[in-house]
Amino acid sequence: MSSTPGGGSQMLRGVIDLTRYKEYVIFVVVTTFLGAQVSGAPLDWRLLLALVANWLAVGFSFMINDVEDADDDALNPAKAQRNPVSAGRLDRRTAYIASFAVALLAGAAFYPLGLIPFWLGIACLAIGFLYSWRPVRLKRVPVVDLISHSLLLAGLQYLCATFTFAPGATGDQWIAPFVFVMSISMYGELFNEVRDLEGDLKAGVTHTAAVIGEKGAHALMVMLLAVGGVSFVTSIAAGLVPWWVLVVLCVLAAIVLARPILKMRRGSAVDLVGPLHVPAQIVGALTMIVWVAAGYFAR
Repeated sequence: MSSTPGGGSQMLRGVIDLTRYKEYVIFVVVTTFLGAQVSGAPLDWRLLLALVANWLAVGFSFMINDVEDADDDALNPAKAQRNPVSAGRLDRRTAYIASFAVALLAGAAFYPLGLIPFWLGIACLAIGFLYSWRPVRLKRVPVVDLISHSLLLAGLQYLCATFTFAPGATGDQWIAPFVFVMSISMYGELFNEVRDLEGDLKAGVTHTAAVIGEKGAHALMVMLLAVGGVSFVTSIAAGLVPWWVLVVLCVLAAIVLARPILKMRRGSAVDLVGPLHVPAQIVGALTMIVWVAAGYFAR
C-alpha cells in the first residue's frame, strides 16, 4: 500500500475504476429481472440478492479482464488510461486481490439462492476467469468467444434469477427468453469486435470477427438480432412475457431513443449504432422495473 498522502484514496479509486461498473450495471438489471419475472417471482429479498450476486459476478469478469490485459492495454493510449493497472493507478497484486475478493463475495451471495443458482453462479465466475486468463483466453477463440461472452454477461444471469424462483422450471418455461438475451449479448460482443477490428488484426487477435471479416460479422449481427426478435415474440406468444410489456418497451424506446437518433450523423454502422447502446439498455431496464412494479401492485 502506498505511504504517500492520498495513497489509500488513490487505491480505492483504482479498485472502483477496475470494476468498470458503468458498462454492465444496467444490462444486468434487465437479465436478472427478466429471469425473475418469467419464473413468476414475488418481490422479496431474493430478487435483490440475485441482482447483487449477478452484479458481483459480472464485475469480477471485468476486473480480471483488465488485470490480465494490463500489458496489452498499456500499448493502446486510450485503453491505457481507462485501465487503472496499465495507467499505474493500481498495482497488479492489489488488483488481483480485489478481483478475487469480489468473486468470493459473489459466491457467498449466490449460496442462499439455492443449489442450482449457486452452481450457475460458480460457472459464471469460472467462465469469467477463463475468458481472460492468458493461458486459456476464451475471448481469443472464434465462436467460443461469442458463446462464453453471452453466457457470462447475459445467459447465466438470467438463469440464476429464473432458477432462484423456479428451481423445477422446465425448458418451455425459460428457453425462449434465454435465447433472446443470449442473441442480444452475442450481437453486442460482435459489435465490439468490429469496432476494434483494425487494431485487433494488427495485434494478431483471432476472435470471430477477425476470422469471418467485417462483412461476415455484420451479416451475423443481423442474424442474431433477427433470432433475438423472434425469440422475444415467441416469449410473448407463449405467455412468458405479457403483451403489454412490449407496448411499454416501444413507448419508452420512442421517448428515450428519440434524442440520440436525431443527433446521429452519417458514418459507419458502428458510429451510428454505438451511441444507442446505453440508451437501449436504459429502456430495457426501465421496462423490467415497470413489469416488476406492476406484478407487485397486482398482488
